[in-house]
Amino acid sequence: MSKPRILVLTAAGRTGMPGALQLLDEGFPVTAFVHRADQRSERLKAKGADIIVGSLTDINDMRTAMAGARRAYFCVPNEAGYLKAAAIFTVVAAEQQLETVVAMSQWLSNPNHPSVHTREVWLADRLFAMLPGTAVTYINPGFFADNEMQVLPFAAQFGLLSLPYGTGLNAPPSNEDMARVVAEILARPEGHAGKMYRPTGPKLLSPQDIAAILGKVLGREVTYRNAPMRMLSKIMRDRLSLYNLAAYSQYVIDYQKNAFAVNAPTDVVRRITGREAEDFETIARRYVATTEGARLSFATQFKLMLGLIISILRPAPRTAPYLALGEFSERSHVAFSADSPQWRQSHEPQANEPSGEKPAF
Repeated sequence: MSKPRILVLTAAGRTGMPGALQLLDEGFPVTAFVHRADQRSERLKAKGADIIVGSLTDINDMRTAMAGARRAYFCVPNEAGYLKAAAIFTVVAAEQQLETVVAMSQWLSNPNHPSVHTREVWLADRLFAMLPGTAVTYINPGFFADNEMQVLPFAAQFGLLSLPYGTGLNAPPSNEDMARVVAEILARPEGHAGKMYRPTGPKLLSPQDIAAILGKVLGREVTYRNAPMRMLSKIMRDRLSLYNLAAYSQYVIDYQKNAFAVNAPTDVVRRITGREAEDFETIARRYVATTEGARLSFATQFKLMLGLIISILRPAPRTAPYLALGEFSERSHVAFSADSPQWRQSHEPQANEPSGEKPAF
């Protein structure tokens, strides 16, 4: 009996790529939807994927990509147009009568969150739930370990980890573990319909713990210092869009309020994939081995320091307009997830519930 075709959105991304590769290794026909053709899409093509280059907000491209698919992974970047992409996906999924969808949601998903992206994720999840006859499973992650690795070169060169996490705790999962969970559910969806899973790393870590582990892997002392978000936004403005930066500036407040420590760690990775979740040291060693800036170098130090000085001297970007708080009639309606009784009730563990697993709604 032939295996069903699976559509993977953002197939060149952090979870799309490893997830698509795993499905291809298992013999599933895979359609990989990518934003542009590059070395990543060529790698997928070489493994046997059918490549569709297009826009997630163009219904014509979505129809082309979903033709012949029976299952799909919905994963869209944190950028403007998310809700439109979700609506288009839902319409085409209904037309194609998909049997299974795995949707990448978000741990902070909340209709009243300051981040417009998080509000749209909450709405998108409910759109997917309306798909007639489609079994939908939600993956509900918090902060990925990949986020800390974006400042790995600075930690390697100067022994300093500067992030705005306060005293918040997190059990950061790897991209690879997240992809393994997604691929397993897409390959064998029985028993997962209507469930929401929260994969995490194996241990809650403080920012100081993260710095110490990076120091161990790098072979030098790394110290954590809390960075003001205003300062960090100056440095990150060349790496993130203002839309993404606006969302990040709100997520770190929930991080400081310990929202990512709620219901963590979980055993979802082990229960779904049959293997233990990767710990932070394992993840860090992989990044150190493949990140050029992780090797001590005077040239890298000079480049980083020059960039830091230039960033500090320029004004902080205005991200408030990208929160679209004018959508609320009253500012009092806005609430961080950690401060929302409704969010806590739906996210905190309940008696007799498996670790990190909840009914979707």
